Amino acid sequence: MEYTKTCWLRLLARTAAFTLLIASVVLLWRDNRILFLVTLAECLAALALWHDRFDLCFFLIIGGLGSVAEAVFVQAGVWRYANPTLLGIPLWFPCAFGTTGLIGGRMAHTLSALWEELSRTQSRS
Repeated sequence: MEYTKTCWLRLLARTAAFTLLIASVVLLWRDNRILFLVTLAECLAALALWHDRFDLCFFLIIGGLGSVAEAVFVQAGVWRYANPTLLGIPLWFPCAFGTTGLIGGRMAHTLSALWEELSRTQSRS
């Protein structure tokens, strides 16, 4: 039961981190420099909390591939950003996208652990 409570608290903390990231983008998108610094701070805080190899790989791969894909989509005319910096995407995008990947990876691990624990609890009763 204690493990299940810990999983729920972790899920809540990760949801809060994601919500903060989303709120930052929504509130600050008009100023690329400020939003870059805010998303960088959020990214560094997330990496300070979660920094094993899997986390670092998730951050780099999602941030890198997401940014490349986004630049290709923008250059192809699929969509555009209201405040682009380089290659049609904002300066803050790689940090925000990588941090989203990092948080998403952690949420996936937490949900998986929670489902396993709940399955074990149900099979015992």
